[in-house]
Amino acid sequence: MKVKDVMTKNVVKVKLSTGIRQIYNIFCEKHIGGVPVVDGEDRLIGMVTKTELLDVLIPDYFGMLSDFLFIDDFGALEEKLESIPPLELFIAEDLMIRNAISINEDASLMKAPVLMSNHNVRRLPVVTKDNKLIGIITRMDVCNALFNGRRAPHL
Repeated sequence: MKVKDVMTKNVVKVKLSTGIRQIYNIFCEKHIGGVPVVDGEDRLIGMVTKTELLDVLIPDYFGMLSDFLFIDDFGALEEKLESIPPLELFIAEDLMIRNAISINEDASLMKAPVLMSNHNVRRLPVVTKDNKLIGIITRMDVCNALFNGRRAPHL
């Protein structure tokens, strides 16, 4: 079985100039956790997930802390949130993961979960040989194909 046999073909995607609130609304309305970012010719140039949305709000130095359970009051952090630039200033280009991990449409289905596991991602944009976005495959798509022996029902 190939990736193209089980991928979701109607991919929700955004452009570089798509605003953070619009991306958030897409996540809510479509019940998804990530969107590919494409150029004018639908070539994959990045990926935005819920993690990138939240990273805008979390100070960089939190990444250096392995354990912050000792902090009882996040009041100072919440006050700092008021000093960040307005969310409307953030667009996909600012947020996206560049060089997002993707998979070719003709790859073996079993390559998808290996890539997802190795790169700690939940979804992979599916691209043609010339990097044109044609689908997306999630862990659930792989599970549906392997456990039910058929395509995912949302195609």
